[in-house]
Amino acid sequence: MHHIIAIGIFQAVVAAGMLWKGKVRTSADTLLIMFIACIACHLSIKFVIYNFVSDEQVRQQMNTFIGFCYGPLVYLYARKVSDDTFVPATRWYVFLPFITGAIAYFTIAGVILFSGTSGYKLLKWYNLGSYACILASDIGYATLALRLRNSFEASKVVEKRIVSIIAWCFLGMVLISAPVYFANTFFHADLMIPVRIVTYTALSGICVLIVYYKYVAGAASAVTVFSEQITTGTTAPPQLLQNETTEAALSKKAVLPAEKQEEIWASLEEQMHRHHFFTDCDLSLDKLASLTGINKYHLSETLNGLAGKSFYQYINEYRVAYALKQIESLSSARPEEVNFLSLAYKSGFKAKSSFNRYFKEITGFTPSEHLKMLRQPKIAV
Repeated sequence: MHHIIAIGIFQAVVAAGMLWKGKVRTSADTLLIMFIACIACHLSIKFVIYNFVSDEQVRQQMNTFIGFCYGPLVYLYARKVSDDTFVPATRWYVFLPFITGAIAYFTIAGVILFSGTSGYKLLKWYNLGSYACILASDIGYATLALRLRNSFEASKVVEKRIVSIIAWCFLGMVLISAPVYFANTFFHADLMIPVRIVTYTALSGICVLIVYYKYVAGAASAVTVFSEQITTGTTAPPQLLQNETTEAALSKKAVLPAEKQEEIWASLEEQMHRHHFFTDCDLSLDKLASLTGINKYHLSETLNGLAGKSFYQYINEYRVAYALKQIESLSSARPEEVNFLSLAYKSGFKAKSSFNRYFKEITGFTPSEHLKMLRQPKIAV
């Protein structure tokens, strides 16, 4: 079991570090990092107990108060994903059981340290009470997280998978460990070691799966969805590249009715898909207005008001979507046959540096990283 715990600590630390340093980290991911940090802390405490504490009662029975954190953090993560305006600190009270558990934990540890065996009865009741509360917390918060998951936007595929994995893992652990724990407490059944091995392995596995869904399966899925959406014109891509708002100044106070903007948008999208105006590296708002026959001020107003983006955002997202399809077709080509500079020009970019920058801001990867990912064998999980 010592090796399982050590491996789990290593995986949790690596997973937390990857999320913390990740360039596509969202505001909700801070809660995910805290969740993984709790796993690392939990396993570290157990590692110290199993290796440096000789009291067998403490080694076998003393529950770690960190268990009170898992349920609330999963719930807060799901709540934050479902509503980006939600402030987790407003639900500070969900950690009161954790604070109470920590006080009880260190109090009982002190009693056993100074009073020896006279503290065992108190330890037994602490274990029974804390375990029952942790079970109730896991069941309640996991159920709430699964309900919140159903309200996630369709684009939150990765977040849905992560919430599902964590919630169902904890519900599964409750189902396995609860009867065994109470049988061990009241009937002295010696079954806790196998259950703890399963629990620590599951916690370690959760860390691995979170990283997998965030950086492997999730990244590929996000790129595919983005490419499909912008190619079919079913929805406007997310707002990015906030620093490029030169054309936003042209959009004065809105004067076009919504129906007119929708008409302009439909005409623009149809012509962009048909003629690929974005492949012109010298394309400007004036030039696009001339090519499409749309007044440039009306065009700018429609982009800013209806689509919620500037002219350059709109054009560069088309260019990146075009490049994505080109890279996909090159995934089976030999390395020497792939020329990213030519691809940049073909997609409408004037320089490879700007191509790489916009590509990474939109997809989370550089073109070469995306090509490498496409060439990797698929992993089934």
